[in-house]
Amino acid sequence: SSTPLWSSTVGEPVQSVAISADGEYIAVGTGGWGEDEVYLFGKDSSTPLWSYTTGGDVYSVAISADGEYIVAGGYDGEVYLFDKDNSTPLWSYTTGDSVYSVAISADGEYIAAGSDDYHIYLFDKDSSTPLWSYDSGDDVRSVAISADGEYIAASSYNKTYLFDKDNSTPLWSYDTGS
Repeated sequence: SSTPLWSSTVGEPVQSVAISADGEYIAVGTGGWGEDEVYLFGKDSSTPLWSYTTGGDVYSVAISADGEYIVAGGYDGEVYLFDKDNSTPLWSYTTGDSVYSVAISADGEYIAAGSDDYHIYLFDKDSSTPLWSYDSGDDVRSVAISADGEYIAASSYNKTYLFDKDNSTPLWSYDTGS
């Protein structure tokens, strides 16, 4: 049906949304006009389970397959990891500039982030200290991670990279030319 099950008014504008693989949880990132928040919804209610105010626009949110873990990043240069049961981050990490993209493996074990500080970051869920980072030489605007967390893809303005989770040296890179 094209009729919404529910709708909710949150901070504006909405910058990013993500849904768990089972459809049970929805994460929303907002930013602009002073309403910089991460929201978590359960599928059965338009009232958020919780919200968290960040230090800037939330450009990207991602959620594990079971909805247990939520990652967010944004203008304040922070990467935040949340458990679904608590609005207080499990941890946060400060990059050198805005975080435009985050991704999380299906089981929530690995988190990737791309920042305007030119770096691609990989984290384990148990620590805010990156497993590794890679200097791409340009703003990193998009990251993705395989379901098992084994591979990380990232793109800067002019290159696309593929990494194995165990090494910060790219398996390969491709120059897109722009």
